[in-house]
Amino acid sequence: MNIVSKSQMPADHRDLVIVRAGDRSLHRGWGADEPECNFDLIVSYYGSDPSAFGLPYERRADQKGGKWDGLFALFRQQPDLLQRYQYFWLPDDDLEADRKTIEAIFANMRRLDLDVGQPSLTLDSYFSHLSFMRCDSFEFRFVDKIEIMAPCLRADILLKVLPLFERSMSGFGLDSLWTRLRADNRRKSAVFDNLSIRHTRPVGTALAQVMLENGLTREAEYAQLQARFGLDEFYPISYEAVDRKGRRWRSKTAIGLRMMLDYALRLKTFRQVYRLKKTLWRHVRRQHFKATELSTVALDLRPVHAADQAKAC
Repeated sequence: MNIVSKSQMPADHRDLVIVRAGDRSLHRGWGADEPECNFDLIVSYYGSDPSAFGLPYERRADQKGGKWDGLFALFRQQPDLLQRYQYFWLPDDDLEADRKTIEAIFANMRRLDLDVGQPSLTLDSYFSHLSFMRCDSFEFRFVDKIEIMAPCLRADILLKVLPLFERSMSGFGLDSLWTRLRADNRRKSAVFDNLSIRHTRPVGTALAQVMLENGLTREAEYAQLQARFGLDEFYPISYEAVDRKGRRWRSKTAIGLRMMLDYALRLKTFRQVYRLKKTLWRHVRRQHFKATELSTVALDLRPVHAADQAKAC
């Protein structure tokens, strides 16, 4: 197994990007090779090509499996990463992004003192949840859930939720938990409308096939966490926002209506217009009627600690 060594990692960067990458990964467009780049990159490779992604800045580490069990294995092999870095961006490999956007994600995390956040998706992206599409009226929105496609996590939050990664290929259900690990979770998770990335492939198709081959499904993984932690239906609510003029919005309903108007005006820009039309009124209703879910969840999990580190070594 190819493992990233401590000597390969620069000592002065505080932010780390880890991508679970297949052979078609888009991470080489993210600017990690640029001299001005101020984050580090690890390519956690699940493919089979020994010659893939061998550039020095890519710091390839091989691990078969899904996204989240693969990340768990990486942190078990390299537990020092959790002490060395303050924030971790864990994107899918089919996202178009650039260096300045990625660096701004980390800057926003610090500026807003967030536990978990994510960039928005461009309107021509494939998407699952309308709440995470870019809304041009806003700079950012505080939300009660952050999806598994491209979350950025503070190190202490990642450490808390990390044990759940071990038996999760899809990550379904994690996105309902990592926003609820504080005594007070308000204004600790946000989607950045002023920072957008593009999702280039249909959602979840490749992983779903791999899971089926292993007798697993995303729905079954979610059901396990749902039963264990009492999770509700996954539907993200934007409960507070700051617009492009710096004004704060505190009405869920008003935010939902503003989002509907923005998306309706940009209808032709959407790649999945049929999906937008199907979900738009549902979104407005959910924004009005659905309560935010920010009550504290006690994970009570065995952490990945020194004993595990010794075992990994």
